[in-house]
Amino acid sequence: MSKITEKQLISQLKQLKEIKPNKEWAVLLKSKIITEQKPVVIKAQSISFTDIIRSVFYQRKMAYSFAALFLMVVGVLGFANYTMPGDLLFPVKKIAEQSQAALTGQSGLRQNVAVLNSRINDLAQVSKDGRKDSISSAISEVETNVTALVNNLKTGTADATTIKEIVSSLKTLADVPGTDLSTNQDVKDLYQAVVQAQIADLNKATLTDDQKEVLSEIQELYLQGKYTDALEKILLINQ
Repeated sequence: MSKITEKQLISQLKQLKEIKPNKEWAVLLKSKIITEQKPVVIKAQSISFTDIIRSVFYQRKMAYSFAALFLMVVGVLGFANYTMPGDLLFPVKKIAEQSQAALTGQSGLRQNVAVLNSRINDLAQVSKDGRKDSISSAISEVETNVTALVNNLKTGTADATTIKEIVSSLKTLADVPGTDLSTNQDVKDLYQAVVQAQIADLNKATLTDDQKEVLSEIQELYLQGKYTDALEKILLINQ
C-alpha cells in the first residue's frame, strides 16, 4: 500500500468539507424531530362552585371561632371582676387590674394606691357577705399591698391627692368589722407616713383656734406612736 503524504491528506479533508447531505434526507430528518417534540401544556386547575362554597364556609367557621373565643375571654374577664380573694378566677382579676394600670400609664405609687384600695374593698365585701373562708385570703392580699405601698413611699414622694386617697382607704380598712390590722408593722408604717404628711400640710394651712388645738393633740399622738388615733382626729379637721 502506498503511503499518503501529508499534502494528499489535507486535500482529502478539504473534499470532505464540501460534501453536503441529500436534500430529501435533511427534510425528512427535520420533520421527524419536530414530530417527536411534544408541547408542554399547562392545565388550569378548574374551580367548581362546590369549592367556592366550601371556602366561604371555612372562612366563616374561622371567623365564628375567633368571635366565640373573644366573647369567652371577655366573659371570663367580666366575671373575674366580681371575684374575691380565694376564688378561682381572682388571679385573672389581678392581671386585668395590672393591664389596665399599664394602659393608663399609672406610676408605680398610684398603681399601689389603686390596688390597695381594691383589696381593702374586697376585704370589706367578704366581711359584709359573711364569707369567713375568704377573709384570711383577703387580709393577706391587703397586707401584701400595704407592704408594697410602704416600700414605694420610702423611695418617693406622694402628692396631696395621693395621700388623701390613702387616708380614705385606711378609713375604709378601719371600718371593716373583725379585721383589725393596726398591729401589723407595715400598716403602722403606712399610718405613720400618712399622718406625718397630713401634719405637714396642716401646719401650712390657715386654721381656726379650735383646729390649732386639735392639731396640737394630733402631734402629741404622733409622738406617742398612736397613728390610728391621730388619723381619726385629722379626718375630723378635714371635714
